[in-house]
Amino acid sequence: MIEVKDFSSDSALTAQAASDIAELLAQAISERGKARLVLTGGTLGIKILGDLRSHELDLSSLELYFGDERFVELDHPDRNEHQGITAWAELSSANLHRFPANDVSLDEAAVAFNFELEAVFGPLIDSAPVFDVVILGMGPDGHVASLFPGHQQAENWIVAERASPKPPSERLSFSYQALNRSRAVVFLASGSAKAKVAKCAIQDAACELPAAKVKGLELTRWYVDEEISREL
Repeated sequence: MIEVKDFSSDSALTAQAASDIAELLAQAISERGKARLVLTGGTLGIKILGDLRSHELDLSSLELYFGDERFVELDHPDRNEHQGITAWAELSSANLHRFPANDVSLDEAAVAFNFELEAVFGPLIDSAPVFDVVILGMGPDGHVASLFPGHQQAENWIVAERASPKPPSERLSFSYQALNRSRAVVFLASGSAKAKVAKCAIQDAACELPAAKVKGLELTRWYVDEEISREL
């Protein structure tokens, strides 16, 4: 079952999402001693980091990842992690698992990071959860992370995207199968341009958009604004 919460503003949306995510992470840490959180880029994805920061999470008990990354230099301003650290400075010293930079080829980087994750998480085909919370934004075309409509990807933890419709064209991303290994998946979406694709992903069982292909093992929740809510 997909849950939907709607809000009158982006600020209210990310504030409540951050509060709920902080609660889920605290529960995971209490039960298992640590939690794994997958972050996202984009306007709402970076905005929520400031809200999460205000909850003073126990970063020593968190393993952090971004769901995708631009294949550029480590200090490039387009990198999600660069923008994320700007919003939440403590991430720079946290247990943040960084995507490789472009000092090797895109394929080499994907293979290396995939090998690293497989060593920690085991085979991708297993069904047990490896993440506690995955946060995802969604583009007007229904893409999530760097998984775009009509683009075919290998079944690995990490996949390479060579032709992103939005520059930079080369990206690395968690795969659908990887994102679906989370106990909870939280979507953040706002704006009329995303209303119809959000309706497809939330309400249409036959929807083929990337956003419709990711669901939490225990919880899938959308945080949306009034413009999207009116379409539902």
